[in-house]
Amino acid sequence: MKRVLLFCTLLFMVLEGSNFRDGMLLYRDGDFQKAKKSFDLALSQDHAIQANFMLGKMYLRGEGILADIQTSIKYLERSSQSGNIRANCFLAEAYIKNGTNKKKAISLLKTGIKKNIKECKKIYNTQIKQGAKK
Repeated sequence: MKRVLLFCTLLFMVLEGSNFRDGMLLYRDGDFQKAKKSFDLALSQDHAIQANFMLGKMYLRGEGILADIQTSIKYLERSSQSGNIRANCFLAEAYIKNGTNKKKAISLLKTGIKKNIKECKKIYNTQIKQGAKK
């Protein structure tokens, strides 16, 4: 399964142009500000839909930019609508942090857990289970 995901990621990177690929390399190296610029270019020039996911995640977590939940939701909703299952996990986290759509957030996380998406399990355990104990 991991090999399939790696292959798909590489295929997306090749098909979606060098801006997205450059952004992924910069992101993995921790150069978030340059990665953001590459992802912005990937969206505007290459129409690389996967850049929505990366930008949404970066805005959610404040990676190299100020965290902005509303902007994160915008990008993650686009990514989710294009079929990115992992985006649903982060979208759920954004909804929870924003204090909106909690029922939808839980539904997105449970669907991700059923599909064995590790990010969904982690977010569910930290945001929902631990939040309920407080």
